[in-house]
Amino acid sequence: MLRKILLWTGFVLGIAIVSFPSLMLVERIRSFGKSKSQKQEEAKKEAVQIEKLLNEDVKKVNYPEITDKGVVFKYRSITAQKVFVAGTFNNWDGRKGVMTRNIEGIWDITIPIRPGKYTYKFKVDGAWNLDPNNPVSADDGKGGRASVLIIK
Repeated sequence: MLRKILLWTGFVLGIAIVSFPSLMLVERIRSFGKSKSQKQEEAKKEAVQIEKLLNEDVKKVNYPEITDKGVVFKYRSITAQKVFVAGTFNNWDGRKGVMTRNIEGIWDITIPIRPGKYTYKFKVDGAWNLDPNNPVSADDGKGGRASVLIIK
């Protein structure tokens, strides 16, 4: 009898551990309790913070450079094997943002992008990363953050 109880306890604990919700799911569940006006208010506050950061004289070392040919994205990693940039400007399609590495370990790509506000991330060897050289980020709607790019 004790053996059956222990087996069932182990089984139940195993299922509980496997099905334990991820942090993103927990955040989404928490957000269900918020009213639509609360969510809109948070979005407005975040937009104001982004505008403040953009209007300040923040040094943006290697911030995506905007040229006549497009936006130059750069990411430094000597050990990375594959890097791409994806965002709202290319429907998060990494195939359109595959970056190339130079001898110094700097990955780059130039993408023609129309004026507007965009969010983006780098995918480095399968892991999503914010742009370490861009101080401006916003909620990505999935419990994380995404770098923000505004082209005027």
